Amino acid sequence: MLQLIDRSEDLVVAALPHDVDFFTSADVRAAGERLLSDGCRYLVLDSSPVTYMDSSGITALLAFRQRLEDAGGALIMAVPDEHLRRRLGILGLDTVLVITVTLDEAITHARRLRDTTRSFLSAHHSTAETKSA
Repeated sequence: MLQLIDRSEDLVVAALPHDVDFFTSADVRAAGERLLSDGCRYLVLDSSPVTYMDSSGITALLAFRQRLEDAGGALIMAVPDEHLRRRLGILGLDTVLVITVTLDEAITHARRLRDTTRSFLSAHHSTAETKSA
């Protein structure tokens, strides 16, 4: 149900379907779970195809976010539709989800997060090796 756009190591870019609702959210969630099980830690979701999203779809997004954060990663949403961004904001989801306007912004943000995490882990690993030597 997610359309794979690009995959680069642990960063995956995928598009949501037109409808993310009670009837499709289980398939969306299963597709996302497969990506996460295959090593995805940074998931960029393009919502430009979305014409309808209900609470089931939002629950799936929040589940992705939680699982990715538990793995040290992140969910980044590209939400070009102003009305959908406004609805997510009314629900307060703009405070728990990383939301950008364009897909390019979302991908750039995900790459920065990944690179920052890698730099931190590399520096932390080097410091730990120095202390144990």
